[in-house]
Amino acid sequence: MHRFRFARRAVFAVCASAALVAALSGTAAWAAYPERPITVVVPFPAGGINDTIARPVLQKMGEVLGTNVVVENRPGASGMIGSSVVARAAPDGYTLLLGAASTMAVVPQMNANAGYQPLQDLVPVGGIASVASILVTGKKDKYPDLKAVHAAAQARPGELTYGSAGTGTSQHMQMAQYNLERGLSMMHVPYRGGAPAMTDLVGGQIDLMMEPVATALPQIRGGKVHPLAISQKTRSPLAPEVPTFAEAGVPEFLASTWFVLMAPAGIDAANLRALGDALAKALADPAIAKALSERGVDPLPLPSQEMAQYMRDEYALWGKVIKEAKIPTQ
Repeated sequence: MHRFRFARRAVFAVCASAALVAALSGTAAWAAYPERPITVVVPFPAGGINDTIARPVLQKMGEVLGTNVVVENRPGASGMIGSSVVARAAPDGYTLLLGAASTMAVVPQMNANAGYQPLQDLVPVGGIASVASILVTGKKDKYPDLKAVHAAAQARPGELTYGSAGTGTSQHMQMAQYNLERGLSMMHVPYRGGAPAMTDLVGGQIDLMMEPVATALPQIRGGKVHPLAISQKTRSPLAPEVPTFAEAGVPEFLASTWFVLMAPAGIDAANLRALGDALAKALADPAIAKALSERGVDPLPLPSQEMAQYMRDEYALWGKVIKEAKIPTQ
């Protein structure tokens, strides 16, 4: 009888241990995020400012997380197509979005059928970067400086053209804000991405572009476009020959484009923290900081909650510009 009781207890102990191991194994499996590659949708064509900023940061994030982070370009409709795809994706942390000022604070306010609402359908993993803009022209002989641009715009209202990566993008909105504040009228020419817009600027089909520093610099250094002014308080050490707008005769005009990593709303809090921690480590890496700095880009290492408030403030700001500049909405 004693032997039977001992054997029975031994069986119970083995079973309990097996159950505990299974439970712990299940917990470990559940917590082993990420278990497969992560896709980050960039809602613009390859080769633009989004790619320039995203790829080195996301590659480093993948190294930190121990998985591949794959960039998938899904251009179209001023970023609405790619953004709406992520907004509808499963909130499992495996489909993310590279958001920008345009797609997160402007475009959804201009399009009732955007397919997503950034402040409700998406949640920020964290801020990535911000970058000032340089007003450039492909017609140096015609527009050698900002005064010449203003004179032409005042003499021929509505005739000067400026390009953008699409309606509601940073190039569009910053120029709309500039025209509003200066009382000027120029014609907006939207493209399906910054690269084709730059091609037409270089070719002389359009007059101006408010281009982010990171993608303007190669064109300036190659002599393909002529810089008129940079939208920050001080000159850039990367292009010290380019005056600030204040130096060029236009005080108080500052503008920047910002970028943020977004996830579908409802993502597990632990996965969101893992992604946020990896992003913070990537931005803190000296090699990444150097790579961004060399492109004229400033890190924007805001964690999720702080970035959410930043986005709300920007949403309100650009909503005001849309209304006051009477930009058509759909």
